[in-house]
Amino acid sequence: MDDPTVEKEMLNQVIVESVTKIPLGGKEEFLTEVIDVEKSAWRPELQASKKKFVSRLEIFPQGFIVAKVEGRIKGVTTSQITTYDPLEKKTWNEITDNGMIKRTHNPAGNALYVVSVAVAADAQGMGVGSKLVEEQKKIARQLGLKLVFLGARIPGYNKYCEQNGEISVEEYLALKNQNGESVDPEIRFYERQGLRASKIIPEFEPDIDSRNYGVVVAWENTD
Repeated sequence: MDDPTVEKEMLNQVIVESVTKIPLGGKEEFLTEVIDVEKSAWRPELQASKKKFVSRLEIFPQGFIVAKVEGRIKGVTTSQITTYDPLEKKTWNEITDNGMIKRTHNPAGNALYVVSVAVAADAQGMGVGSKLVEEQKKIARQLGLKLVFLGARIPGYNKYCEQNGEISVEEYLALKNQNGESVDPEIRFYERQGLRASKIIPEFEPDIDSRNYGVVVAWENTD
């Protein structure tokens, strides 16, 4: 979505809610909608199970945010508190305790790690992802954390190499479009949210499109 006027209009249709808004007795229906979004957003090998979402909900509910369009959940993001180490190159499973966050959530940490961001296929381009990332930044401000960071995919990398010839992941990340933004759609999305690439992690997660690479992108809380 490159038309800011249209995106702004669509953003007004998106309602963001904390899990604290779940009605009493509505947990199962809530989780069913969350899993539906996850399945719509990701290929099977990248999907989180219901068990993992339950664990994140129990351990750090403050970081569990949903976005609704016309009353239905169309976007989900989860997070944990951790300590950011600029030299560390852990996989997604290592950073998140395989998505459970039981052993990796650290309330004494200095940063917020965004464990997941998912937007349903039929809500793409409505600004749902932007609102979810902004909510995680708000949480970091509220908690006085120094950073928000996550491991982004680079889903355009494999296709680019197939069409244009082999280049290194570093060369690919340095490529810009006519607007001076990253050619990779996911990195470009996070750049627009104020996050910047800081390091590359090989074998980050099973992802053919990204050739299994992950790119740590971070936003610094200057408040």
